[in-house]
Amino acid sequence: MSLINKGLNYDPIYNYSHNEVIKRNNFRYYKINNSLVPSVTSILRLSRYNQRDSFSSKQADSFEIGNLMHEYLDSYVTQRAIEIQDNKNSKIALKLSEVIINNIFPIVDKFIASEATVQDDFNYAGTLDLLGLIDNKLTVVDYKSSYRKKSAFMIDEHFQQLAAYASAHDKMHNTKIEQAMIFIVYKETYKYDILAADLSLLNQYKLMWKEKLGYYKEISE
Repeated sequence: MSLINKGLNYDPIYNYSHNEVIKRNNFRYYKINNSLVPSVTSILRLSRYNQRDSFSSKQADSFEIGNLMHEYLDSYVTQRAIEIQDNKNSKIALKLSEVIINNIFPIVDKFIASEATVQDDFNYAGTLDLLGLIDNKLTVVDYKSSYRKKSAFMIDEHFQQLAAYASAHDKMHNTKIEQAMIFIVYKETYKYDILAADLSLLNQYKLMWKEKLGYYKEISE
């Protein structure tokens, strides 16, 4: 099985480094110039009250399906051939990917970056899923797969994640990201949602992110 890219407009105009990701004490870091830079997602997790180190089998499957979906979408956007395994989780991830490709990707006018690592000096780093032009606005996008609707808390956290990526990308590449979007596909129904934050709301999420980053620095000293 494979995904076939039918003439998608992919124009990678920025250069990104590929950095090793290291996990220590359930915290993810990017190894950049021999320094361990904390990941955006790990910093955000510190604000949750119910952090858990262990996963149920369903959660483990969900994590694998999400990773596979990201891999498949990246291969589609970048026109990189990969082999898709013939097993349950791979089939679910493929179907989720096809929902995004067939129903959501058409709103993207140009695909500029996929699975790109961004960093704010040595303060934090992360991997944005997609950077593209949507409605003629430079847009940072996150893919999510879920069994149920996201809570308001988690939606806010996801947008803070995108706000962190937008700030880092603007700083690294002198861009002006104008909006953020979350593409969510539901595993059992294969329905989808598109959530958006315009520039005004994105700037509010940037302030929330700065508070989380400040808290991380406080407890890390």
